[in-house]
Amino acid sequence: MNFTNFKNRIMILVFIIVLVSPWVLGAVFGIAMPKTFKKLSVVETEKRNMKTIQWDNLLNTGESVSEFVDDRIPFRYTLISWYKYINDAVEDKYQLAASFVGQKIYSAKDDKENEDAARNKPIVPGEVADPVEEAAQEQLPDDYFPLQTYEDVIIARDGWLFLYGENEIECYQGTNLLNDEQLQNFAGKLNQLQDICDAQGKQLFVYIAPNKSQIYSKYMPTVEIVNTYKREQQLHSYMAENCRTPFIYPLTESLYASGIVQTYYKYDSHWNHIGALFGTNALYAAMGVEQTNPMDWVVGQQDADKYELYTYMGIPDNMVTHDDVEPTVDYRPNVTVNGLDVEAKVDRTTSDGMNDRRLCLIGDSFRVNMMPYLAKDFTNCTFCHRDNMKSIHDDIKAADVIVIEAVERYDYEAFKTIQRTINILSN
Repeated sequence: MNFTNFKNRIMILVFIIVLVSPWVLGAVFGIAMPKTFKKLSVVETEKRNMKTIQWDNLLNTGESVSEFVDDRIPFRYTLISWYKYINDAVEDKYQLAASFVGQKIYSAKDDKENEDAARNKPIVPGEVADPVEEAAQEQLPDDYFPLQTYEDVIIARDGWLFLYGENEIECYQGTNLLNDEQLQNFAGKLNQLQDICDAQGKQLFVYIAPNKSQIYSKYMPTVEIVNTYKREQQLHSYMAENCRTPFIYPLTESLYASGIVQTYYKYDSHWNHIGALFGTNALYAAMGVEQTNPMDWVVGQQDADKYELYTYMGIPDNMVTHDDVEPTVDYRPNVTVNGLDVEAKVDRTTSDGMNDRRLCLIGDSFRVNMMPYLAKDFTNCTFCHRDNMKSIHDDIKAADVIVIEAVERYDYEAFKTIQRTINILSN
């Protein structure tokens, strides 16, 4: 046996040991010390139910099996904590070493260049160089805050966290404008669906919820804004000019609301309950539905209890400062709602609300905090995550009002939903 084959077999053996040992040790701990095992294995900071296998979709994708296994890996909590600790420690040492080496390499060169520049600088009669003033001019602006990211999360001013990935930073900087072909394609889909809805007596609304970074830009780090006229403003203007469908992007309303009260979570990418009520008002304005002052329904204050972006970074709950709060909203307490489950991917509600119309809202996670308000204002509602539209074909066909929602960074998903809705209503 040559050395290469021997080395490969050793690596395979090590890999198998690493893969199997957590399950073997987990079984031992689970039987001998179940409480200790649970403490070391369950990530309680995620504040969610563990993933289950989607048997009805198993032939299409095995993703749910993978998620089921991932959620149940023994010592998950401990391994995540160790990973973060080791990764941070290595990163800190690397930065120190890089700075030290860089200073050694370039300090001599920089000193020489500075001396040459000072020696060759033309002397103007009566002008005396002020080294303190020159140093001040080279300093960064007072409001400068460097871009720092970790695991696709921006660590921003005053401890705020923002998404970096998922198209968020591109929307913020204005680097992802749509071209004419894309705009025409989107408008064509929307006009096609509007024609179908008109023929079937349905109202149609498209709703794009603003990104958190657009509303709370004062906390964002210092990055170049390539285009101040950004993608969603461009899309909104084009749809207003080329489509009959109300296309709602409540940027102005959301900015106004943020000046009254905090409307998005500090450590999560979504709007909070009062922010969602301001957002629902913008939808009602387009619908012609009665609006109220959201602040009239505030009855107190509560822990925000939303720390998704810390979870993205793998930071356990015991390392998180729970300092984010939000208003407690008790909206229309005299209206009774049946069947409301904001965690459900598909949820159907009935109520004694004032609008006797069937509403179907298809969207993403931003729909969740809107659901309690819509459910009280419409007598029949169907709320669905866009990935579960197969379950609501009959609801879409029976709806009087269809609302297609997406957050700004996923605006293209709204148009995929529009195409699926076209397919459903055309059959």
